[in-house]
Amino acid sequence: MSATDSSSAEPARGRRARIVIAAILVISALGFAAALVSYLQYASVWLRPPPRLPPCVVSARRMLSREEPVTGSIPHLTPDGSTVYLRPSEDRALSCLGRMSSKVASSFAAAFAELEPTARARAIAAAIKDHVPRDASADREALAAWMLASAAMRALPETPEITAAREEIDQLNACRFAMRSTCPTRPPIPIVVWAAGVPSSLGLLFGAGLGVRALVRALARRVRERRRRKAA
Repeated sequence: MSATDSSSAEPARGRRARIVIAAILVISALGFAAALVSYLQYASVWLRPPPRLPPCVVSARRMLSREEPVTGSIPHLTPDGSTVYLRPSEDRALSCLGRMSSKVASSFAAAFAELEPTARARAIAAAIKDHVPRDASADREALAAWMLASAAMRALPETPEITAAREEIDQLNACRFAMRSTCPTRPPIPIVVWAAGVPSSLGLLFGAGLGVRALVRALARRVRERRRRKAA
């Protein structure tokens, strides 16, 4: 092969290499996008971040966690329209919860009206399970309801039935939000996230490395040309 043929082959090889690199970057970007969309869809159902709650939840939770040895005297309506009389700590919890959802607050009013510990624990668990929607728009009242319910159950005696009710609401909360507690029914992250995300990330890193390398070479050529001009 002559020098002319060799010099003309070098640009052709360079063009082919750039085409291959561009194809790798495009495929990697598409694969990464597919993995990201799949993960976001999964996280929107199973790994939602806990929302911010009003300060009244913390103070109401503290009051509910201690047993209050007084008779209920503050009227509240239940979902069926009946009137029940609750204690000050329960009234404060419902006033706070009612700012987010009057429906959930009224269901808690019916649960707080139960005085027998086991029936009370079951009614509190049912108030969360049956009256708090699963969609993301209800996350604020769901977290507040769980915090108040867990505090109210803490004041009850330890029995197998009450422990089961407490574990039930804890699992509902753990499966709804991305928290330290584990959710036994949460499905694994979709396989497409790993199958497409990992190689696509490597491809993008490879492309980014080549881009940085080309940038460094271009800067080095510019510096050398500037030095040659100064020397001339």
